[in-house]
Parts: sequence; structure tokens; C-alpha cells
Amino acid sequence: MQNRRLTLSCLALPMLVAASFASGCNAHPIKPVDLASNIVEMGGLPLDVNKKVDVLLVLDNSGSMGDEQANLAANFGPFIDRLEQAGADYRIAITTTDIGGPLCGNTANGGQLQLSSCVDRPGTFVSAVTNEDKFDVACAAQCELGDADLQIRPTSIRADGEAVARPWIESFNGVDNLPTGVEPIEAFACFAPQGISGCGWESPLEATARALDNMQNVDRPEFGFLRDDALLAVLIVTDEVDCSFNPSLKNELFVEDTFYAEGANSVTSAVCWNGGVQCAGESPYADCWDVDLDANGQLTTDPAASVLRPVSRYVELLEGIAATKIGGREVLVSVIAGVPADYNSGAAELIYADSEDPNFQRDFGIGAGCENEVNGELQTAVPPVRLATFAEAFVGAGVDEGRRNLYSVCEADYTPAILDIVAGIEVELPPACFPACVLDLDASTEALEFSCDVTQSAGGQDQGIVECALGDSGWELPAGEDACWIAKTGADLAEACVAEDRNLEFELVRRPGVAVPGDVVVSAECELSSRPSIDCGEG
Repeated sequence: MQNRRLTLSCLALPMLVAASFASGCNAHPIKPVDLASNIVEMGGLPLDVNKKVDVLLVLDNSGSMGDEQANLAANFGPFIDRLEQAGADYRIAITTTDIGGPLCGNTANGGQLQLSSCVDRPGTFVSAVTNEDKFDVACAAQCELGDADLQIRPTSIRADGEAVARPWIESFNGVDNLPTGVEPIEAFACFAPQGISGCGWESPLEATARALDNMQNVDRPEFGFLRDDALLAVLIVTDEVDCSFNPSLKNELFVEDTFYAEGANSVTSAVCWNGGVQCAGESPYADCWDVDLDANGQLTTDPAASVLRPVSRYVELLEGIAATKIGGREVLVSVIAGVPADYNSGAAELIYADSEDPNFQRDFGIGAGCENEVNGELQTAVPPVRLATFAEAFVGAGVDEGRRNLYSVCEADYTPAILDIVAGIEVELPPACFPACVLDLDASTEALEFSCDVTQSAGGQDQGIVECALGDSGWELPAGEDACWIAKTGADLAEACVAEDRNLEFELVRRPGVAVPGDVVVSAECELSSRPSIDCGEG
């Protein structure tokens, strides 16, 4: 056993990428050992090096989204930077809101993961409705790399699995699936813009469901994206309401005039509002909420009779995925849509009112939830009632009271929203508090003197991990080692560890650029205190 006396301070880790690991439990019995003629209980409790994050982006690719896609591609860098700074083992997948529908042609690809460079598909940036071309703004301004420059390297989703090219971006410890010299931020700026030729019946909820279903189908290229022990973060970006229609009732929604805007003699996006939302009183409305309506516009409790699929269908789907997660991993949802600036902080409220512009009212059935002039163009978006219900069911545990996980799509810069979203993810990546009270071998000193061993297991092989060396400029990887650990005690403990009455926290340091096996498990074994209520304040 190693016996180290450490008095830690906030020291930098130059040239290192740190990945903390979260605590877990072990079904194996705790074994007593003999130490200096005393029986000392040992904690064979594993610490899982788990900072896995699976991110699914569901992007509106309809005719009005060119500037918004440019905004996301140009300002997503901080999201990736923060994940990497947190030592996250992350994957990013992209799909669209286009599941097809009447008058949409053959464009449907919602639910299929999209990973091709926007510079090689300029035709997708021409609106099928207005013929407007947004290629230069939404793609060329952010991306110079074509598919030939962005060929995904084959990777295995399991330690013993076949290595093939996957339709997503992945990166951990400086090792990614991109060509040499291409950074994840560069690749994302090329992959993210999905064009503006998609169907105008935006269906982000159904697209999310289809993507998640594909990820669990062994015959699909998306299979394996979801990891049971990874946090799942879903981010939806759209400027319209969710129109996830019931295929068996699409004629009743889009062809019959039951849900048409008042005075309209043809179908518009207003059917997506009228088919799934009700409001109180007269405009401006006291409130609006999602409802399930049948083909006659009457409330129904039968999901099969609802013209728009019930929001509960999608909430239950994600709750089901959350229930299968290992180690308490969470499912988080964030939406960038038609809410006013500062809505996420609670400083602004969403106003539901009919539009003073009769054309806007005819097109959408309601007035804008947000509007803003960006680069000389007016950006507008419709209140996302159904999406709000969906998102609010998955507010993360670390979100402050009064804050919401909905952000304005009308803003000129999505960076504040992106930073807030990734901060919510970081909260769900806890520090590696050792899950028991560790014995202080010398109570006469202020510093905790402990005895711990740390082991890494992968591919059926166990390997001891050494303690990091304390050099002139901080903690360093010892020569010849690809990983080492740092122990934190006292004032250096994370707040979460203190709140759990723990007295020891681990941080794992890996050499950047060294691949980490997909099935790696890191365990720590420490001598435990026989009086945790005194030594750690445990109840």
C-alpha cells in the first residue's frame, strides 16, 4: 500500500488534461487486512473514471434558419472547449427536424445522423419556398473543409468490436475520430449547418425520438452512439413550434381546414399551432399550453386520436432512457427557440399575443415569441409551447431555482446560451469523492495521511496507477507513465465531497493524445476510518 502525506494547494497542471472520476459501489465484500497488529477495514470501492457525455443536436433545417445555423456554427466553440477542459469523454451527433409531410417533397432525414460538410452540399442552402440562397452566410463563412478533408477515422464502440467510421464526432483525452490536424471545433463548424431546404413542418420531438430509436437498432449506422454510463444531453434549435404529427391523421391536420388559420384558404404552419395549443381568454392571452386534439379539434385522451403526437410520448421516451442509465447518469434537455432574451434566467416572460401583421398571423397562428434585428435582418420565432413542456421535464439538478432551460433563438450571439447549457452539463459531471471516510494515519498533524492504491482495469488486464509527482511547476506525470492520480483533502475538496462528509477526493491525470480503452474502469482502495462520525462527520 502507498502511504503518502499530502498538503495540497491550488496548483496548475501544465501540459496535462485532467479527467475526474465519479464514485460508485461494489457488490464484493470489504476485506479486513492486518496492519501493525490492528485489523483495519479496507474500502474496495471502485471509482469510475466516468465523464462520458453524449450530445444530440436536433437542428431546424427549414427555409428561415440560415442565419440561426450560422450563429450556432460560429459560437459553438465554447461548448466544446468547456467539455474538453472538464476532461469529458464526449460524442456529438447531429440530426434535423425534417420528418417529411405533405407538400415537402422527398427531403425527410430527421432522426438520421448527419455528418457531411456543408461546403459539399450547397443546394441544401437554397430555400424550396423562396429560392433564397444562404450558402455564403450559413456555411462558407464558417467552413473551408470538404468531406475529403473530414473523413472520419474508424473507431470501435466496444473494446472487442469492429472499428468502423461512425456518423458522429467523438473525443477524449485529446484523441478523436477526426483526420490529423482537424480540431473538433473546425469539424463541427462544417458539419452543423444543415441547410434551409428541409420541410417546413418542423418536428424536433419526433426527430429526437427517431434518432434515439436508430441509436438502439443494431442494423443502423447510428447504433452504439448512446452509452448506458454516459450523460445524455439533447439540444433542439428551431424558430417554429413542434409539429410532430400523427402519420395516420396527417390529412386531417394538413388537408382538411379544421386547423387552418382564420381566413386562410390553404394550409400554413398555423396548423401546427392550432393543432396542439390552447390559450386562455383573448389576445394578449393570459397563458397558452399544449393540448392533445382529435381530428375535429376536440380534446382527446387517446394518443392514437391526437393529430399531433402527445408531448408525454417523448417525455416518457427520455425518462425510459434515463431509467436505464448506469451510475446515476442524467438526461438533460435544452431548447433554443422562440422565447425572449433572458427568459432562461427568469428575468423575462413569454408573451402570447396575436400578431398585428395579418400575414404573420395567417402563417403561424400566433404572434412572435421573440424578434430581434440581426445584421440588418429581422429575426422572428414562434412561442415553443410543446417544446417548453418537453424541456421543463428535464431541468438538471444543478439548475438554480427560477432558471429555465429555454433560450432565445432571436439573439445575435448564442455564446451566452451555449455557456449556460454546458455549465448545466458540467454540474452533472461530479468530482471523484472517495465514497467512504478514509483513515488518517497520523491524527497529530493537520494534513490527512492516508494509504490508498489506485488500479486501472481494461481488456481483462489490471494495472496500478502511480501518484503524480510534485514538481517545481505543480503536479506532473512521472516519466514513462501515461496516467497518474492526485489526492485532494481539506480545503481543496470539492463542495460536493464536503457535502457528502467525505475527506478524500481523487483526480486522474492522463497524458494528452494517449488513447484510453473504451472499457476502462479505475478503482481506488483505501484504509477506512473505524470512527467515520468523528473523523468525517458522518451521521
